[in-house]
Amino acid sequence: MQATERINLRTTPHMKAMIEKASRLMGVSMSHYIATTMYEKSLYLVNNAIAHDPDLVDALGLMSHAELWELTNKDNALIKSLLDTPTTPNDEMKALMAMHDKTLG
Repeated sequence: MQATERINLRTTPHMKAMIEKASRLMGVSMSHYIATTMYEKSLYLVNNAIAHDPDLVDALGLMSHAELWELTNKDNALIKSLLDTPTTPNDEMKALMAMHDKTLG
């Protein structure tokens, strides 16, 4: 889906510098890093809220679990295609995975 909506925010210089570093480590733009990170965090919070109080779905106009995770036929085809044609990891991905392994011990 094409991104068409805009979010503007203000931050401290320190927070911006950390976000810049993290986005460079991931090899993505700051916009992409911020949007995907906040989207993942939002999904986590909404899912936990629904799990603890299903009435929040109606009260806050939230989507149900099925609606949050429903894949379209196009999504399924893309996933199948990606799984059927694996790629060789590049140096950046290898470095990222090594960092992940080191972090987890």
